[in-house]
Amino acid sequence: MVTGLRAPKDRRAVALAATIGVPGIMHFVTPTFFDAVVPKWMPASKRTVTYVSGVVELASAAMTLAPSTRKVGAWMCFVTFIGVYPANIQMALDGGIADAPPSALNSSAAAWIRLPLQLPMIFSAWRVARES
Repeated sequence: MVTGLRAPKDRRAVALAATIGVPGIMHFVTPTFFDAVVPKWMPASKRTVTYVSGVVELASAAMTLAPSTRKVGAWMCFVTFIGVYPANIQMALDGGIADAPPSALNSSAAAWIRLPLQLPMIFSAWRVARES
């Protein structure tokens, strides 16, 4: 067992950090995919919004990993998950991401599957924040 990971709340924090950190990294690895999700009404360029949101996700992950900032990091995760939920609803209603290259991740089915999968992520962030 890894020292420093007390059972089970610390493992939940690590899982939450990975859940938001991996997509945060992907904002920089495949920004075109995320650019396509940025609403037209956003005041900055799509790429800027993609990068800023990636930074926010990575900061949330890092803060969630550190016990001294875990509560704030987990609440940031919670707010982020709540904040992107309407965009995911719109994506499902639209049948995927209109401007994104065709892929299994950009299908209508994937968009609908993502909706209920976000609920455990929201609950996880809330739980980690409350436990910290």
